[in-house]
Amino acid sequence: MTKLDTIRAGAYCSSANLGAGFDVFGLALDHYMDTVTVRWAGKGGVILRVEGTYKIGIPVGLSDNSAGPPIIEMLREAGIVGRGVEITIDKGVPPGLGLGSSGATAAACVKALDSFLHLNLTDDELVRFASLGEAAVSGNPHADNVAASILGGFTIVYDKSPVRTVSIKPPSNLSVVVATPKLDLPSKKTRAARKLLPKIVPITSSVLNTGRASAMVAGFANGDIDLIGHGMEDELAEPYREKMIPGYRSVKKAALAAKASGVAISGAGPSIIAIVNKRHQSPEKIGQAMVKAFSTEHVQSSYFVARPAEGAEIIKEG
Repeated sequence: MTKLDTIRAGAYCSSANLGAGFDVFGLALDHYMDTVTVRWAGKGGVILRVEGTYKIGIPVGLSDNSAGPPIIEMLREAGIVGRGVEITIDKGVPPGLGLGSSGATAAACVKALDSFLHLNLTDDELVRFASLGEAAVSGNPHADNVAASILGGFTIVYDKSPVRTVSIKPPSNLSVVVATPKLDLPSKKTRAARKLLPKIVPITSSVLNTGRASAMVAGFANGDIDLIGHGMEDELAEPYREKMIPGYRSVKKAALAAKASGVAISGAGPSIIAIVNKRHQSPEKIGQAMVKAFSTEHVQSSYFVARPAEGAEIIKEG
């Protein structure tokens, strides 16, 4: 058992799906970060606290917070009985924007606990534990966001039982523009977005998505940002989810007209991401075009420019 009293870890936000990679692709973004601090507590059991800029509305129950199920399962597997553990989440990723807020919490939590308990888990094992937290929020243990937040870069979840992942370092000239509209969305937004999806899809759509997703992987591997963008066209989720984002088609058209390489809904939305080759195009101009397009649809919005981020990391030991 570790002699350290405190471990603190951080994990960045992420964008999942990236169009054609539904529940498979993720991209870590260096804009928002959650941190989790783990220390021994005086009493038995788990004490969960939530602090930080975006703490309002974040549940502290172990069954409702995305850190809860990973904590319970990791302590069980570590054989920790009768000793209290205190988990403090510093919530720096805003929830409900489609930027992997719950995934960042779960990722930072498993990274901190792994180090605190000296479990020496593999990346795939960390992703498996963290995905248990996503089930608490969305009802589905998807691993795309947590994989990106844990591994960093562009990630692929290519198997679920057992979880298998791979991370590819994105090209250095890739920028990501994230435009977020101000909308009233359901409290369980991710669950609602999943309910919009059909249970059965045409094989022609599946074939198209397979080809486009393959092109995206080749684009990331070869540093071809235009190829990444071409592969972002989605046939499986976006045609059903775009109705949740007023003006989505106009915003996508405006971003592409401003020379974005590709555009997609970020996760379950409502944020929209544009992939940009910053050596050839101005990310700021593309962000401004997206905000302007939203305004013509009478929707307020804002944007930021991000870079692909590194994976979860230990920030402090003590």
